[in-house]
Amino acid sequence: MSVDQITQLQQQQALFTQALKAMLEGKWEAGPDTVEAFLYALDPQMTGTLTLDTPVIQSEFVQPPKG
Repeated sequence: MSVDQITQLQQQQALFTQALKAMLEGKWEAGPDTVEAFLYALDPQMTGTLTLDTPVIQSEFVQPPKG
């Protein structure tokens, strides 16, 4: 494996790590430090093709009235 290949793999690993951090922080889209941005940095050909389904942070369950 060449030095250039190792450097590229290290850069990709860094982007994956940053994407995972953004996921944990809830930063999914529309910004420079978001999952979306890091995925596009990994593969620029995907730019504009992702439709991220952001997770539900709070429950959408509505408690029925008692009685």
